[in-house]
Amino acid sequence: MKTRLVALLLLSLCSLEWLRAQEDFDTTEPRWKQLSQAYGFVLGQQTSLELVEKKFPTLAKDAKEAWFAFNSTALGESFKGVEDELSRELDAKWPEYKEQMATQMNDLVGKQDLTLQQATEFLAHVRRRAKGDMPETIRSALLSAHPRYSKNPALELSDGWKQTFRTKDHPKAKGVDFSISFPDSWNKREGDRPNIIQVFRSGSGHGPIMCNLMVKTIPFPAGYTPTKQELKEFFQPGELEGSVPAGGKFVTAQELVLEGAPAGMLVCDITQQRLDLTITMRMTQFMTIHKNSMILIQFGVSKLPDTQETLDQLQQQFLPTFKSVANTFVLNDRYK
Repeated sequence: MKTRLVALLLLSLCSLEWLRAQEDFDTTEPRWKQLSQAYGFVLGQQTSLELVEKKFPTLAKDAKEAWFAFNSTALGESFKGVEDELSRELDAKWPEYKEQMATQMNDLVGKQDLTLQQATEFLAHVRRRAKGDMPETIRSALLSAHPRYSKNPALELSDGWKQTFRTKDHPKAKGVDFSISFPDSWNKREGDRPNIIQVFRSGSGHGPIMCNLMVKTIPFPAGYTPTKQELKEFFQPGELEGSVPAGGKFVTAQELVLEGAPAGMLVCDITQQRLDLTITMRMTQFMTIHKNSMILIQFGVSKLPDTQETLDQLQQQFLPTFKSVANTFVLNDRYK
């Protein structure tokens, strides 16, 4: 049965669907616009706090404490990263843009007829913002500019800035109910391809990491359930090497355990043609089997135009993040 089992499993894996999904991920909002919105949000907050402190001296101490509460979090730390990135994006136009933003905020905030009650409520709201209570797009843009998180998104997860996605009742999940967490700064959207449930991209949709969540049905014979030993044999590196799509280059493979079940990690390079460009991606895929379904967590990195790192260097840099995300994987129906 082993030969037939391996053939069935390889058939479930051999697909370029994950690669084509990257072509479908279109971030319609330019990076400079994302950053500008986040910059204006925090600048407006700072200007409003200064107004409260000036207009209501009895609230001066509370205003300083509210600003410190926000500024001492990762969101506050990210503001400098937003400024640095905007200055690179806008280049020579940055000083003029910064001055215009400050003038506009001062004019806008200065026209507000703020009452003591409104000022008090605003300070409480700033404290809630320090915990992430703000528009999702602003929070994502801020966190994506954090100097530590952009280099090592696993730190964002470990610091508690995360979003959890659950497949329950999703039509492409084929009845499989699992949860998995990603850094809060990663954008997400529904997958357009038949088996892709959700697509994530780092850097608020502009980063180097892509991740697809997939579930594929395995055509097991009626009444057949593979044993744990059979699954362990399939997830051996030598067997996984055979699942690399045609034209791909095998890099490495490893047997793992996910949610207490046999699993594997496959790393390979895939080259694709886009118009007049040839792009090579490094794919790191975590996979396990639940009932008659193959569950795949697929990460892809490729060189961005402004980066000098090789695929090996990108893999080394982001592998801890891939493993951190995969380690949050939970099969919910095991705990019913």
